[in-house]
Amino acid sequence: EAIRSEEQLHSRGRKIPIQLIADALIRAGYFSLDEQAKALGLNRSTAWTIMKARHKLGHLNNKTVRSILANPDTPVSVRVIIRTMLSQN
Repeated sequence: EAIRSEEQLHSRGRKIPIQLIADALIRAGYFSLDEQAKALGLNRSTAWTIMKARHKLGHLNNKTVRSILANPDTPVSVRVIIRTMLSQN
């Protein structure tokens, strides 16, 4: 499945809306920025951008998605959102 997901990441039109990720983290009980960054496997500034939904494109880039999926601490709810969005279209 990892290879399939990697191929899907490179397909045009595969976008992961950041608001869905932010909402999933809050629902999973990750309230502090440190917890959120660790849960996503990202640095604090990237996690802050996601949580504040201030990214100019409104979706995550492929590198960030790969980092989130590679992180063993990423909550299942976030993984489900990403995989669902990648499987669409």
